[in-house]
Amino acid sequence: MTTQHVYQLYIRAEIEEVWHALTDPESTRLYFHATHWASPPVVGEAFRTHLPDGRVAVEGVVQEVEPPHRLVHTWHPVYDDDLAAEPASRVAWVLTRAGEGMTHLRLTHSALEDSPRTSENVRDGWVWVLDSLKSLLETGSPLPPATLKPSTG
Repeated sequence: MTTQHVYQLYIRAEIEEVWHALTDPESTRLYFHATHWASPPVVGEAFRTHLPDGRVAVEGVVQEVEPPHRLVHTWHPVYDDDLAAEPASRVAWVLTRAGEGMTHLRLTHSALEDSPRTSENVRDGWVWVLDSLKSLLETGSPLPPATLKPSTG
């Protein structure tokens, strides 16, 4: 089983714009399956993201906040009973300036060794979220909701 997933992409946006999109509830509603932070991330504090109907999607604890370069938090999805039964994992967002108007984003989702369902769920899930974030920042529009899984063969 994979115990971590690593994603890297370049976004044609200033690092501050990418940071804002990661931490602003109105922005996350646009690209992150309509979920949003209940409050801004603060080191050592618990956080929750909410679905449009108000239910909690993910909960965790913020471990590091270094605007606009680093956000690290635990990740415990609670919107699904099978995922909620697994222990929390860890998500690290690292932003690096990559030239004029460019940001390199590296997302590492780790500590998945005891969370096989979560690992499987986020493996392709992060791809869509990151692609939608990139689309939002580069074009002003997130991706439309996905209805089909991409073909594997």
